[in-house]
Amino acid sequence: MGSTQDLNLSMFRAYDIRTPSSALTPELAVRLSRAEARYFREVLGVERVILAHDARSSGPAYLTIAADVYQQAGLQVLTMPGVTSTSHFYFTAMQHPDAAAVMCGASHNPAGDTGRKTLGPNVQPIAEHIGPMGGLDQIKAFYIENAANQTVASGTILPITNLDEYITYSMVLAGVTCGGLKGARIMHDYLFGAGGREMMVAFARAGADLTPVHFAADGRFPLGDPNPVKESVIAEGMARLKSGDFLMGAFFDGDADRVDFYAGDGRYLSSSFVYAGVLPQIRARFADRQMGVFADLKSNPLALIEMAKAGVNVGIMRNGHSQIKNALIEDPNYIGAVEESAHFYESFTLGDTGPFSTENTLYIALLAARAWHENPARFEELFAIQARTSREREWGHYFPTDLERQKALDAVQSHFEREGAVACSRTAGGMDLEATMMRRGLPFEIDTDTRLDTGWMQICQRISQSENGLARWEVVADSPEIASAAKDQIIRVVKEFGGSEPYQG
Repeated sequence: MGSTQDLNLSMFRAYDIRTPSSALTPELAVRLSRAEARYFREVLGVERVILAHDARSSGPAYLTIAADVYQQAGLQVLTMPGVTSTSHFYFTAMQHPDAAAVMCGASHNPAGDTGRKTLGPNVQPIAEHIGPMGGLDQIKAFYIENAANQTVASGTILPITNLDEYITYSMVLAGVTCGGLKGARIMHDYLFGAGGREMMVAFARAGADLTPVHFAADGRFPLGDPNPVKESVIAEGMARLKSGDFLMGAFFDGDADRVDFYAGDGRYLSSSFVYAGVLPQIRARFADRQMGVFADLKSNPLALIEMAKAGVNVGIMRNGHSQIKNALIEDPNYIGAVEESAHFYESFTLGDTGPFSTENTLYIALLAARAWHENPARFEELFAIQARTSREREWGHYFPTDLERQKALDAVQSHFEREGAVACSRTAGGMDLEATMMRRGLPFEIDTDTRLDTGWMQICQRISQSENGLARWEVVADSPEIASAAKDQIIRVVKEFGGSEPYQG
């Protein structure tokens, strides 16, 4: 296995590591673990690493390989036994800020995929160009080099059991007391992923009338890819939601770090509007300081106005878990963020440690349930505001080559610029969005006084950082006719460059 063609280098993505399990053989898994251990010891200078796996069936095998290699490299390995959600994993990293951490899993990807989410000390994301010595780039370099780890003594492997602490912390943070959600009739669909246990325990403690669906972790993912965007995957849960007298429903992805929210009658509330609904409670915890939040470039402009009404500055941010978390680390005036892909971020503290810029989806699920339960009229108001707009939720097209994909992106931008749109590819602070946002009839800077022109439209396009050959688009506009027409125009343009049929997922 001397040539790089045999090494599956395509698994190193912008945010993390993702690959079909068939392409990460036991031999390559050992090699990857050896590179990680070297990075932890030589670059990060840590002596301990937290290790967990999500719901997919391949997780225990990859965790075992990593634990053995890390131990042989002299590291103390703190393992989280059994299926673990990504947010629980992050909380454990907050409890051990001196340690590195690795989650074996692949989020919402197909059941046959695997991967890694990697953290440095203080829950720092390790990704492409992010982290000491380039982060994941350096791990990739060590992986190619494949040098033996130098160690004088074997490390140890110890278990961590902290579920109760995680649940208590999340409830306190959300302002949800024991019995505080009494009378709230809620449905959750976990899609056979990792979120069922912690959510069921927490919501029972909170006194909610919770109906859990597909709550037992099953790495085969019998419904299909554990992705709440896919209508076929959530169809059973959606039918259950609509057939009951529920206040609200929530759908989680495979590792339970994404959560989509619905009203009891099946109406979807986009993540930016959900965030606007809970921001007053978040803002109250930071009452003694000025603060800002980030929203990804696909966020509904009317939702940005509602966020600003909570008394925060709202900045536009590029997509990407690691990039958003790193932006929160670099600018302490920003304390949270939302992505329309149903990810929510915050700068957390734990006792006298922190801040830790990361995710806690249990906290967000509890906070949203509390806000919705206490003030359902506010969420009806947000639904009404959202209904004044129309959204074509993000979809993608696969292309035969990267060159054809770039030509398609350029052609789409040129088309809409001719239609009067203005394109932006950098934040106000100069950060590359690694995407293009096109707006017509609305400014790029939005606050509580912003007024939108009749017929306004926003289009976002980007190259996927986690799937090969894929580009993605999303449209939000003043009316269904404008949004639908824009999507049709994009589909026609990209077909000229070999674009596939639309892909949702």
